[in-house]
Amino acid sequence: MDTTTVLREAGSRLRDRQVLPLLVGFLLVSLATAVARQTLLDASLTQFLAAGGDPATLPVPPEELRPIPLALPVGYSVAVLGAFALALVSEYLTVVTLRVYAGESLGDAARRRVIGATSSGFLVGIMVRGLVVAGLVAFVIPGIFFAIVFLFAHARVAIEDENVFAALRGSYRLTEGHRLSVLGVVALLLSLYLVPQVVGSFLPTQETGLLVAAVVRAPVLLLSSGVVARAYVALRDAPVAPEEPAEETDEDDEDEEDYWNQPLGADDLPEP
Repeated sequence: MDTTTVLREAGSRLRDRQVLPLLVGFLLVSLATAVARQTLLDASLTQFLAAGGDPATLPVPPEELRPIPLALPVGYSVAVLGAFALALVSEYLTVVTLRVYAGESLGDAARRRVIGATSSGFLVGIMVRGLVVAGLVAFVIPGIFFAIVFLFAHARVAIEDENVFAALRGSYRLTEGHRLSVLGVVALLLSLYLVPQVVGSFLPTQETGLLVAAVVRAPVLLLSSGVVARAYVALRDAPVAPEEPAEETDEDDEDEEDYWNQPLGADDLPEP
């Protein structure tokens, strides 16, 4: 599995008719998610102050945060529900994208066991991110290890219809013997993740930066899912090297010679 080949295969399909609807979907969800996050931030701040929270405990004073760009005037519960709903829609698009890049048609990928795959994929994403973050915070190396061995858990849920724990086990086993090359894919995904943040940071206003970053994030999300799917298929379908026959040792030859050199016993003589 070559990282450059995987990226080229994923990028070459961005203009495919099967992929363009997914790109539009990711664009709409990315823009809506940018608004939902800002809305949730504003609603959380309002909730905190209304409950008597001390503004001095906040990392940034409230007067410097407000007005929060792109935030909608809704309550905290509505903001949480909206963010959760968008997360599920994004997960659904990710599942369909993984399937399409693995070779399924868009119609089949969008209809086959979508509720189970979306819910399992959502749980797998939370578990893997939690393990990676905890490992990075603790000793760094465990976080990198978790990112490598569980990289394809999402793909196994979407493509193979496995449950959460079967997908984690399957991903771990699939990466055995290939973890250095999988590390290259992880590094590529990290680079893609940073692109929207870097682009948005160069724009003059925060509102423009958020919107442009959301627009850039759409093809990045699509491409990232495509990279994971193509890397997974490459490993899954890689030919298994045949096992070499065990070589006979001198000890085996000596055992065989000793057997034939043994004296005959009563059981070895033919009956008269």
